[in-house]
Amino acid sequence: MTGSGEARRRTESALAWTVMLFRFAAFAEVIALNFVGDSGLRRQVPGFAPALAVLGLESALVVFLTWRRRRVPPAWVITADSVLTAATATAMTVVAGTAVKGSGPDFVLPYMLLVSIGIGTAFRTLRAALAATVPLVVAYLYMQAWSGFFWLGAVPHTIGFWVDSAIAWFIATQLRRNAAELDETREQVARLAAERERTRNGRILHDRVLQTMEALVRDGWLADEQVRAHVAAEARWLRGYVRGDHDSSGSNLTASLEEVVEQAIVAGLAVDLNAAGLRASGAVLPVATVEALSGAVREALTNVRKHAGTGQAVVRARVEGDHIVVGVLDHGVGFASRGGGVGLRESIEGRVAEIGGTTVVESAPGEGTLVELRVPLCPDIS
Repeated sequence: MTGSGEARRRTESALAWTVMLFRFAAFAEVIALNFVGDSGLRRQVPGFAPALAVLGLESALVVFLTWRRRRVPPAWVITADSVLTAATATAMTVVAGTAVKGSGPDFVLPYMLLVSIGIGTAFRTLRAALAATVPLVVAYLYMQAWSGFFWLGAVPHTIGFWVDSAIAWFIATQLRRNAAELDETREQVARLAAERERTRNGRILHDRVLQTMEALVRDGWLADEQVRAHVAAEARWLRGYVRGDHDSSGSNLTASLEEVVEQAIVAGLAVDLNAAGLRASGAVLPVATVEALSGAVREALTNVRKHAGTGQAVVRARVEGDHIVVGVLDHGVGFASRGGGVGLRESIEGRVAEIGGTTVVESAPGEGTLVELRVPLCPDIS
């Protein structure tokens, strides 16, 4: 299945090609009219070729920006293009002088009409598209008045600018709307498929694994109290997963930390979890980040239980600027160096370093230990 937003990207690409092709056609037509046709303006009016060169550079810039973005240029670029086209066309009329008297300013009309099509694709509202076409209309009215064909040619052609712009706007709007609806439909289908898969897997887990785990706890098959409590906790988590209570995407760090803390409590450690700041931020993290942080916290709590000489710990998770900060604090025996079999370097520092984070350990004999993990919200783990 195509990715999210794929239809919108393809629509914008198609509109971009429309703008580029119409611009190529517009410039080719004005060249044909004035250099290949019988108007003879190149021979009659010195300086007319440089004016056409301005239009060529302008067209090349619009095409380049469109090709580089793979979408229609921003509205301000198209508006500036409309103004510059109108100014250049007016200047060309003035330069032509008497050469257009009695013949009309048709030497640049096709170019201006095709430019108005590009205007229609760049704006999200019809009013804005029509407003951006005004410079072309004003320029053409001036050109008609200069040539002496004002009433004969002005009205139909100036209406044509607005009609072209409006039609292009309507088509572009419909294409964008259809693409957005298609993307939304695809996302809904993907969500439904994922939900069906989760439901199917949940039914299998419930009928096989979960019932077995609960039977082990309920019927006294497990004699060891800690093992029984651990299996009971895992069964509760599995039942919550089957119900859809847990975030199966792996991006919910708060839920993952809650599971780690619950496991530590089952193992006999009293842990106070403070994740209000993280929960309030609504941060969504990559799966690798969640797994690394929760794994590091699990190792830190294991160290507290085995080496700190205390049965209590505090876990705090929050967002500071563009970083996630998770701290594990105990008031145990502490230590004077980074050695002592605590295993910080491999079990904790290594995990966090792999996702672009850092680990700070503060400890002293008799003053407890603070392990602070700091990871960018958008780590570079490539």
